[in-house]
Amino acid sequence: MKMLQFEIKKVFCKVKNQMAVALLLVILIAVSMLTMNRVEYVDSNGNHISGMMGARSLRAEKNKWKGEITEDVLEAVVREKDAINHSPESRSDNIEELDKAYAKTQGFSGIAELINNAFSEWRDYDHFAIDNVSAEEAKSVYARRISNLKQFLDSGEETFSDSEKKYLIKKYEELETPFYYEYTDGWSALLQNISTFILVLALIIGFLVSGIFSSEFQTKADAIFFSAKLGRNRAVLSKMGAGFLITTVFYVVFVLLYTLVVLLALGADGANCPIQMDMWRSVYNVTFLQAYLLIVAGGYVGTLFAATLSMLASAITRSTATAIIVPFIVLCAFPFLSRVITLPGICSFFPDQLLEVYITMKDCVLVELGGKVVDVVSVIIPVYAAVCLLLEPILYRVYKKAQVS
Repeated sequence: MKMLQFEIKKVFCKVKNQMAVALLLVILIAVSMLTMNRVEYVDSNGNHISGMMGARSLRAEKNKWKGEITEDVLEAVVREKDAINHSPESRSDNIEELDKAYAKTQGFSGIAELINNAFSEWRDYDHFAIDNVSAEEAKSVYARRISNLKQFLDSGEETFSDSEKKYLIKKYEELETPFYYEYTDGWSALLQNISTFILVLALIIGFLVSGIFSSEFQTKADAIFFSAKLGRNRAVLSKMGAGFLITTVFYVVFVLLYTLVVLLALGADGANCPIQMDMWRSVYNVTFLQAYLLIVAGGYVGTLFAATLSMLASAITRSTATAIIVPFIVLCAFPFLSRVITLPGICSFFPDQLLEVYITMKDCVLVELGGKVVDVVSVIIPVYAAVCLLLEPILYRVYKKAQVS
């Protein structure tokens, strides 16, 4: 335990690492503020209010429509929207008056978006589709989600195999309806920005652990380290443990801080609402909370993978600078590589995808393994988790057998 504490202390005694932690705190505050400003409310006078105050007012408006989105609710929303469209404010050319008209629609805006999605082209979104839908037609929203998918799959505009088509249709038909509606903007804002924060967090964690295995060589203390009684066994394990603890504790603490700040400011209502309220075409039949847990799990595995590779590079090259570059290559260079390689099946398994679970959930990214069709997220998270475990004994052996310079 003392050896482990000593290795962790060595990491945070360095000024550059202390500055990295300070930078991470600044980034946490900045990203939290940007996320909170995603939620905006327009009052009855047409004034725009964002952040915590706007979220509070918007939540009160949306929760007036709280409950299951039944056929009667869909019909009521179309009638309400039509009445607002015929109001003097909505017919005005003045922006302030138009904002006043928009303010009246905020309570049922999430339901209106479902109708817009259902009556829009598959690859497009018509913001005004609801204005051309009758109250009777609006009742078919859930059925149209499935029929629109089937029509798209039969259009020839896609590249799915027959088994993938059957999988998509099955997942669409399995989604429970009617949806439950309430304010979900806090979760929506959180999910939209959390991947960016996790990426920054992963890079800084990679920076923190990059010198754990190379420091002995750079300070010329390798001869003493490896000649010590426990230098080639327990001391190596202590370094590995320090890297794992720093990665895990920093990830959990900062993701939790970011989550708490955002949800305390914007509200945590709607955790159990289906993610299709935000991602209409998603094949993942999960709630906002479940989607959040998937994103966080993918981010953790991706961060651990990048940090482990960084430590392995540190042990092999004995260079902290080289080790620092590794997470950037793994998490930042691969997205550019995926734009060059025109093989989406391969690109979907790049490690950067672990930090892009939110985007993957919005798209229909599937893979066929052993004749069975599964979604990519269900594959890459356990696969890279297993790879991280396999890298641990390799890291141990590489450093244990290191030659004294």
